[in-house]
Amino acid sequence: MKTILLIDDEENLLLGLKAVMIKAGYTVYAASRGQDGLSLAKEHQPDVIVCDVMMPPPNGFQLKKMMADDPKTDSIPFIFLTARTFDQDKIAGLTLGADDYITKPFNVDELLARVKAVLRRTENGRQRGLQEAEALMDQVRASVAMNLSHEFRTPLGIILTSLDLAIQQRFRGRDEDLDWFLKASLNSAQQLSMLVNDLILLYDIDQNQQNTFRRAIDFRFHFLNPINKVIERWVDKNQEVDIKIDEGVMIFAPELEFSHAVSHLVDNACKFSPEKTCISIHLQPNGVGGCILTVTDQGPAIPTEFHQKIFERYYQIQQGSTRSFGGMGVGLTIARAIAEAGGGSLDIVPSETGNTFRFIYPPGTVDWDTHRSLHARLSGPDPMVNP
Repeated sequence: MKTILLIDDEENLLLGLKAVMIKAGYTVYAASRGQDGLSLAKEHQPDVIVCDVMMPPPNGFQLKKMMADDPKTDSIPFIFLTARTFDQDKIAGLTLGADDYITKPFNVDELLARVKAVLRRTENGRQRGLQEAEALMDQVRASVAMNLSHEFRTPLGIILTSLDLAIQQRFRGRDEDLDWFLKASLNSAQQLSMLVNDLILLYDIDQNQQNTFRRAIDFRFHFLNPINKVIERWVDKNQEVDIKIDEGVMIFAPELEFSHAVSHLVDNACKFSPEKTCISIHLQPNGVGGCILTVTDQGPAIPTEFHQKIFERYYQIQQGSTRSFGGMGVGLTIARAIAEAGGGSLDIVPSETGNTFRFIYPPGTVDWDTHRSLHARLSGPDPMVNP
């Protein structure tokens, strides 16, 4: 059952219109003042609004503009109902985005027909929008499936091939290439592990179940080791990586998530920077427990109009077969989600060369209460003393 909102300061006309619309099978809400009509529109989200123009402020034109400025009401179909017959008034109403303009006196059957026509156009537009959205989703699904299989198949193939060759070499008594085969297997296994973690984190993001439990970050295990693993993956590009950690940096953050964000930011820089260039990594304090991490690459400068687009999920994948670089296109999405889950941010900022990404994690303390609660559930009383 469609819902109609009637707004008119003529009480008798309003009652008559309400009776006609109810008899025609509509659910009807009515208001004799513009402000009341605005409140009803926000509360009930009607399928169409029929509104008089000549009312005490806000009049019909003012009311339409107010609704157009509010995301909750800007898309509701709007029909003006008025005794004013000047062409400029009709043009003014249609310019404001009205779907129809009916002058008084009017025929009730004509009004019902106009309402039905507006509802029909709206429904047809909605159906076309759904069809277009579904077609776009089909393309995205196909791209995701194709690239996901590629991203998993490539490292898995390297692991299986390298291990097979290592076994063959070992049986033949030729050990000189074993280290190379095992190293290739390890690098690919780490790549697979990162892909799996990506999928797990994406699920947590979609379910709004991100881990925000803050613990002390060990710089060797949770910062330098992830960076070194990424550098090893891109070792053939002979890039120089300049890492600077300011004095006084003390970070309290989810360990896995923080390491994963760092890995993606550095991996992104290595991927898009040309061979034999320098990547800069700078870690600064941001109060107790917080940090500011900037990663500067030497890749092509990203145009300003794409500064937010690059954080969209599967952005690279949506480029289809024309894209120049591999990857799932979710690294920046995940890194930003990790920052925002902790109350921070991730943005691209002006840079003299290449692109600079700034990851900000706010100050905060270790979640000792959460730690003790979790430890008590898993193993009984917490033996840790209160720090």
